[in-house]
Amino acid sequence: MSNYKSVHKVGRDEIIINKSKFIGTSAPVGNEEEAINFIDSVRKEFKDATHNCYAYVIGENKNIQRYSDDKEPSGTAGMPIL
Repeated sequence: MSNYKSVHKVGRDEIIINKSKFIGTSAPVGNEEEAINFIDSVRKEFKDATHNCYAYVIGENKNIQRYSDDKEPSGTAGMPIL
């Protein structure tokens, strides 16, 4: 197996751009169900957010890749996160 980068623990960072606050949160997951549960927990935590965009990759061979722009213009949020 070749080397690859992965998320090892939960992390969060914030940045303000043009008076808009962007909050990024990451966590390691072992399967798609864990990814969906994590996304749901972030949505609940930030239920007043205008958009909750996400992306995840699962598997040694990147077998599962998903992303969402959450009503942002197509390809402007989820794909760059991915």
